[in-house]
Amino acid sequence: MGAINFDDVYANAYVRESVEVVAEQLVKQFPALTIFQDDIKQELWIYIFRAIEKFDPERGCSLETFFRNLIDIRSIDICRRYLNPDARLQSLDDMDEEELPVFSCPETRLLSLRMDLALVMRRLTPEQRQVCQWIMDGLSLRAIARKLKVSDSNFFFLYVCPIRDEFRKEKMEEYLKFY
Repeated sequence: MGAINFDDVYANAYVRESVEVVAEQLVKQFPALTIFQDDIKQELWIYIFRAIEKFDPERGCSLETFFRNLIDIRSIDICRRYLNPDARLQSLDDMDEEELPVFSCPETRLLSLRMDLALVMRRLTPEQRQVCQWIMDGLSLRAIARKLKVSDSNFFFLYVCPIRDEFRKEKMEEYLKFY
């Protein structure tokens, strides 16, 4: 450790692009963050600067993977803080050695999924949100159609198609494979 410095990390095009892309994605997902885009980038770079000493290539992780995972984790924390001022950012110093991101973290993926779903859910009508809740509760589409007292075909065109369209608008088709 110690062989890498901030200039090496900043010179890495992949890390630089990751900071830019993550900041842009946050602003796209949460338009309220638009005015904070430069602040978000700066916070990501400060976090990277502080994390340099934690990077250990002997753990089998590339520089790009290590810092991309740090950026992903920090972006979720930043998003929480800007959208919920009472949320506490996780400090790198608070993380145990085992908690440092080496490969993709399931918790990071789950939080990212929740953020993606929250974006789409805000755009749905209350009835469409209820349909999504019933689907997540395990009800079949036919059972939901009966609850709403509509035929299967009407249910599909009145509820399923519009919900799928909202997911497609956000380029999140992979979430549609569940129903």
